[in-house]
Amino acid sequence: MNVSSAAKKVNRDVRNQARGLMQTLGRVGGMKGTRVRNQGGESKENPITDRWTVCGKGHIHWGAQGAAGLLLRYRPNQGDPSYLLQQRSKWVDFGQTWGIPGGAIREGETPEAAARREAQEELGALPTFRVTGIEVQDCGGGWQFHIVTADVERPFDAYCVRETDATGWFTYEEMYRLSLHPGFRKWLDEQETCP
Repeated sequence: MNVSSAAKKVNRDVRNQARGLMQTLGRVGGMKGTRVRNQGGESKENPITDRWTVCGKGHIHWGAQGAAGLLLRYRPNQGDPSYLLQQRSKWVDFGQTWGIPGGAIREGETPEAAARREAQEELGALPTFRVTGIEVQDCGGGWQFHIVTADVERPFDAYCVRETDATGWFTYEEMYRLSLHPGFRKWLDEQETCP
C-alpha cells in the first residue's frame, strides 16, 4: 500500500468513526436536543447545534449550522496593528495551535452574535468593539466558517477561560511565526493584506 492509499484509508476510517459516534449520540439523545424553560416558565425544545457534523464532501466540522470566530484588531496611532489570538487548549480540535476564539453557530443565531458569544466564553468579558467585516470560508461541501473582524480602542487583557491555554496580541508578521490553526492560516494566506 502506498502512502496516498494509506492516507485515504486513515481518512475514511476517521470519518466512519465520527459517523458512528454521531449515530450513537443520536440514539442516546445527545443530538436530539434538550428541553429548556424560558423566562415565562414555558418549556420548549432546544435543538443541539453545538456538535460534530459531516459536510457534503465528507469533512467533519464542529457546528451543525456552521461556525463563527472573532478577530479583534487594535490600531495604534503609530506602528503596526495587532490582533488578539488565543492558543487552543490541548484537549480541543487542533490543540496548542493559535487562532481566533470561535465555535458553533446556534439555531437562529447570527454569525456576529455567535462570534461574540464564543469569544466571551473562551476569553471572558470583552470591551466594546466595532465590527468592520464578516468574511466566509466555505469548505465546498455546504459548511461555512464566518470570520468576524472588529476594532477595539485599546488592547486589553484577555483571560484563559474555556478552551484557551494562552492569549496574546500579535502583529501580522508575528502571527506567521506561531503555530497557527490550519483554517486560520489558510484564511490569512488568502488575504492580500491583513484586515
